[in-house]
Amino acid sequence: MSQRGGQTVNMNEFATHAANTLSTLATDAVPPDVHLTIEQRIVDGDRMIDQFHVRFANGTVEVTPGPAAEPDLTIQQDVETARALRAGEIHAQRAFLTGRLSIDGDIDSLLTHGELLADLLRGGDA
Repeated sequence: MSQRGGQTVNMNEFATHAANTLSTLATDAVPPDVHLTIEQRIVDGDRMIDQFHVRFANGTVEVTPGPAAEPDLTIQQDVETARALRAGEIHAQRAFLTGRLSIDGDIDSLLTHGELLADLLRGGDA
């Protein structure tokens, strides 16, 4: 759970997993000059299953439930794809190329910080 606007917000399956996994990243895993906000959307048809954002800034990483005010990147996938990515059953690049994952926003950030994003999509497991 987290606080937002005085309300308690429950993190769903994917946000909780991202928060738990990214909290184990070594302190040197996030370079201090990286400033990046990524919004994750997990959907089931037209229904939002989970939505959270990850903010990399000043050598830290923070996972927050809900949409980001101004994300640099927005990543969306269906729940089956999200689970397959987390389990390592599919690579993010394959999911993107086959239309199972969509990315919107600053593509230069994606190219520059691809390894951090790969950690996020697979849950930090190497």
